[in-house]
Amino acid sequence: MMDYQKIVQLRNSGKTQAEIAEQLGISRRSVIRYLKQGKIPKYSRPNKSNRPDPMENFYQIASDKIESNPKILLTDLYDYLCGLGYTGSERTLRRKTRDQRRQLKAKEVYFQREVKPGEIMEGDFTELYLEIGGKRRKVYLWVTSLPYSNSYYATAYYNCTFECFADGSVKAFNEFGGIARKYRLDNMSPAVSKILSGRDRVVTQRYKDFQDHYGFMQDFCNPAKGNEKGNVESNIGHFKKRLLSQIALHQLTFTHIDALREYVWSFCKERNNTAQIKPRFEQEGLQSLPSQPFKPFRTTVVKISRYSLFNLDRTGHQYSVPSQYIGLSLEARVYYDRIEVVQADQVVARHKRLHGRSGRISIQLEHVIDGLIRKPGAMKDWKHRDVLFERPAWRRFYELQKRQGTSDKEYLSCLRLIKQHGRSLVTLAMELAAEGEVELSSTALENLITKRLDNIYDIKPIKTDLTVYDDLMGGKLHGSESTSQS
Repeated sequence: MMDYQKIVQLRNSGKTQAEIAEQLGISRRSVIRYLKQGKIPKYSRPNKSNRPDPMENFYQIASDKIESNPKILLTDLYDYLCGLGYTGSERTLRRKTRDQRRQLKAKEVYFQREVKPGEIMEGDFTELYLEIGGKRRKVYLWVTSLPYSNSYYATAYYNCTFECFADGSVKAFNEFGGIARKYRLDNMSPAVSKILSGRDRVVTQRYKDFQDHYGFMQDFCNPAKGNEKGNVESNIGHFKKRLLSQIALHQLTFTHIDALREYVWSFCKERNNTAQIKPRFEQEGLQSLPSQPFKPFRTTVVKISRYSLFNLDRTGHQYSVPSQYIGLSLEARVYYDRIEVVQADQVVARHKRLHGRSGRISIQLEHVIDGLIRKPGAMKDWKHRDVLFERPAWRRFYELQKRQGTSDKEYLSCLRLIKQHGRSLVTLAMELAAEGEVELSSTALENLITKRLDNIYDIKPIKTDLTVYDDLMGGKLHGSESTSQS
């Protein structure tokens, strides 16, 4: 447009066509064409090609094949037509048959369902990333919803195993105060081991035990049909969007996953108590819960090594047990948050369950201290000796002992007092001893604990007469009135 206007202006000023072309840096033919047409020329491709249509003799054949089998692969159809003499490209075949294939493609119809009170509950996992303990972690939320009232319960885990599914479901049942007649789930591996025709499934033994305990009917979705549990899917989308929005808005971080669980549940309670949901929830008529809750753990057999440790399955994580069980095979109960080692129905060791990268280790001081006292020389080069300095007060106490020439065995004897008195009292005794009140020995710590600290938990708080504060705030004190000037 600008070139055309300049051409007209220059022509009106008396410039020749050659001078206009030279000044504007365009060809003389373009100047002639602009001036001849009196407007900017329009360029367009011809609507019809002079080349013959390669599909002319094959369109009806392709159409019949697509009509008889709408799901036919275009690559196979292309090879078939080439065998009949087709010389065009596969792209041309796709373009020429696009409209027919679109018309034949079946559209899935969705039907709005009517849900009766207490008839069904739905559950599903969803994942998100949050900052927990100063690190960005992947977190899985288990959400259980009741479609009739649209109320739901959610909680968080570090993985999506059967233990997490069962624990989240049990907590949801307890919060709801009952269970629906059916539990609709997708075909997740903690519950389904094999998909059969229709809605028939081969379920895992752990899921069967869970189902038998609560007495609900199983109801699995068809593969890749998450819309069949649309209530929980919708609630998950809304819940995640609002949760992440609030976290970003207030720049929230969580010290541990339990803090996240409390925050998540506060969202659930706020929503479930709204005027739209609470009255319908009261009409659910859920089935009552069994007298004993289901214990959401799995069992496995572990072999105790000569290091008084065992490996948990294929996680690569190791846990300690008391040394008297070395060489034995024991039962380990795996919960979502802890590990319990059992012999003859007695728990002999309990650990917080490790998550994250493979190869982490959990050693409890009480499990190894006796063995170290028998072999004190092993303390110096022990791979996991950091266990012996669990708290800063312990390391300070040890360093003071070494300055006085005390042996490592004496320090280990001080730590053995933990088995009898617990960490808190022993740590407090170490701190007092380090201040110079007593000698730095196990005997001195024992006397300090038994004679001076054993009644520390029996001290009763002084009762305060709160009426004094009421009188003070009201302007009265000891029966006299005080006046104030402003």
